[in-house]
Amino acid sequence: QQAQQAQQAQQAQQAQQAQQAQHAQSAQLAQQAQQAQQYQAQLQQQQAILQARQQQMQQYQVQQQQLQAQQKAQYEARLIEQRVEQQHRMQAQQEAQAKRAEEMKNKQEDMKRLQAETLAVAGMRNAFNKMNLVIPENFDSLKEQLLQKMAAELENCGSQKAAVQADYEKAIEVGQERVKFVLGMRKKNEEKMKEAELKREAAKQNTKELLVELAALVETAETAATKFGVSVKTLCEKTDLNSESAVNKAVAKVEAESEIASDKAKAAMSFIATNGGPIRVVGTFKKMDEDEDTPNFLTLHKQASTAKNGIDDNNNKLKAARVRFLAKAAANDVVKIHKAIFTKYDKNKDNMLDRKEIVALGKAEHGGFTVNEATLDMIFKVMVGDKAKGVKFEEFMRLQTAVGIARERTKDLERRAVREERENELADARKTLQGNIEEVMLAIKGASSAANEVGNQIKNLPQKAKDMKSADMMKKSEEFEEATKSAEEKLQAAGEEVDKFGGDDVDKDLQNWVKVEKTKLVAHKKNVDNIIARAKTAIVSFKAQATKKDQVEVQAFFTTAMARLRAFMASEKLTPAELFKKVAGGVETFDKDKFAAFLVKAPKVESEKEGEDIAEEDFARAFSILDEEKSGSVSDETFVASLRKLMKVIKDVALTETLSLTDAKSVRRLEIGEAVEVLQGPAKEGELSRVRAKALKDDLEGWVSVAGTAGTNFLEEGGGVFKVVKETIMTECFEIDGGTKVGSKVKESTRKLKPGELLEVRSWGKKQDGTGLTRMKCKAKADGMIGWVTTLGNTGIKFCELV
Repeated sequence: QQAQQAQQAQQAQQAQQAQQAQHAQSAQLAQQAQQAQQYQAQLQQQQAILQARQQQMQQYQVQQQQLQAQQKAQYEARLIEQRVEQQHRMQAQQEAQAKRAEEMKNKQEDMKRLQAETLAVAGMRNAFNKMNLVIPENFDSLKEQLLQKMAAELENCGSQKAAVQADYEKAIEVGQERVKFVLGMRKKNEEKMKEAELKREAAKQNTKELLVELAALVETAETAATKFGVSVKTLCEKTDLNSESAVNKAVAKVEAESEIASDKAKAAMSFIATNGGPIRVVGTFKKMDEDEDTPNFLTLHKQASTAKNGIDDNNNKLKAARVRFLAKAAANDVVKIHKAIFTKYDKNKDNMLDRKEIVALGKAEHGGFTVNEATLDMIFKVMVGDKAKGVKFEEFMRLQTAVGIARERTKDLERRAVREERENELADARKTLQGNIEEVMLAIKGASSAANEVGNQIKNLPQKAKDMKSADMMKKSEEFEEATKSAEEKLQAAGEEVDKFGGDDVDKDLQNWVKVEKTKLVAHKKNVDNIIARAKTAIVSFKAQATKKDQVEVQAFFTTAMARLRAFMASEKLTPAELFKKVAGGVETFDKDKFAAFLVKAPKVESEKEGEDIAEEDFARAFSILDEEKSGSVSDETFVASLRKLMKVIKDVALTETLSLTDAKSVRRLEIGEAVEVLQGPAKEGELSRVRAKALKDDLEGWVSVAGTAGTNFLEEGGGVFKVVKETIMTECFEIDGGTKVGSKVKESTRKLKPGELLEVRSWGKKQDGTGLTRMKCKAKADGMIGWVTTLGNTGIKFCELV
């Protein structure tokens, strides 16, 4: 029973399940039928829409046909109007050309007539001008010629006929005045010639008188000169003037005659200087006409000059004679002095100096010198004969010289001994100094060796630099700098030792030698200085290469970093501000560690080389470009400004609300020169490339076409650089009088910006309350300074404009 009951229950359950399945199947069939009905209704609706569109298309085609017919009729009518208008225009041009041709013909005829008149008038006036040079002899003939020319050419003068007639009458008057003037001048010239002749006769008479007076002066001068010459000759022939007083007395007498003769010659020459001019003007160089009694001026002048020259020659002879006589008298005095000395030591009065007397002479007259026996033997051998007992007075001068020579020879021997002792002392001192010099030279050579080693290693650096990284180059530079510094310190120590040479402790006799040796050391040191200088220059150059390569590497890392950030921002559909929050981790700034850590995890971009991984420390190096204020951290403002994409409007274009241009509503029209920030895109709308952008002028957002279908560009890359067009200042705060921020890293709070400087935008311009100035935050490209700049004044003056 239980089994039957279980079986029945199972059957009932199966029947219930079958019934439920049947109900479900019925419901499914009903649903499918309902869906089929809905699909049929939609299909009918689409067919109705299609029929409506076909009707609209037919209506549109009819309208287009009507429009084309209307346009064709308008075109034909306009074509007819243009043809008629062209005919009228051609007719008007033909009439205008005919009129211009007639006017040109009339002008040519007028020009010919005017040219004929001009030629006729010019010919007449040229004839009239001859009256300006007329003379009494040709006045009547010239007047007749002008009258004939007037009769022949007056009618050809046309409108200038009256003026030519007036010029003719004026020319006749001018000629008459000219004749009167010439006659008057001739009369005056005749009167002047008569007056000049009278003056010439008077001057001739005056000149005769002057020549007679000059002849008397010349004769007096010649007489005095001759007398003076005889006196000089007589004086020179005298032989008895043996004392200075006798010489001076005789010379003084002749000098008195010289003074008289010189005065006479001077009087004659002064007369010639004073009156020679008037005499020459009259013309009496040779003769006064044919008057044989008048003296010849040139002859008198020559005689006076000869007399003066003779006096000068005799004066020179007188001076020479005086010198000669005085020298002779002085020699006599010297002989007397020597005679007195000889007599003084000739004790036995035998007119000879024996050995004992010569020794006494040496001690008394030669500074205490004792004449030795060898010297006495030599003196007696040379100066004393075999039978004589001593030196006679005639050999006294030779004796004095021999004693003097012996004395100097003795002194030379004494000085030689002293000199040799001194030389030994100097040799010892020099040996000591030489050792010091060699030690310093070894130090200089050591510095030179070190410097040369650095220099040799540096030579190959430029080729190796191509395959070295900037960090390795900087490390190598530091090693070379350390080696160069060591060599420089060694050289400096050697230089200090060199400077000590040549002081007061060096013997004065060795100072020149020390000076020469010191010069050699200085020269060696200078050579090493030059080697070190070249090495330092090469290191600086290598370091500059390393710095430049570092900048290139950092820029490459920064470019890759920005590419990764933009790619990540696009893939995650983030704005620059949202991306900043991810990098910063929710705080206001991020440092280089956060920046590098984020970039290492960010996906690579296509521009990166395959298999080349950028290390975290390299991204940390790229952080320095982003850290513009060098504060060690980057704010959202700087980060967003670096990531945003700016474009500049180069052709007016509409900013619309939607991507599609169909029934799109215009936000406003963008004008040439505006800048926009790309927020999304580019996206394709048909054949157009469009981006969603924000106009930085007023922050309005919308879609704008980058380029048209016909190739017309509306936007181009750029818009983030401004140029200063009028001098302004950069301040640290937005408020122009806001002062300097506490703890700012900027070196200067304000700076003048000169026209032509370029500025990179960091925060777009906004108007300042109260002043009405438009201010923009930017970075100066010249020095990297960041601050706020006035771009537009409150009166409309533009200080900066978009490049």
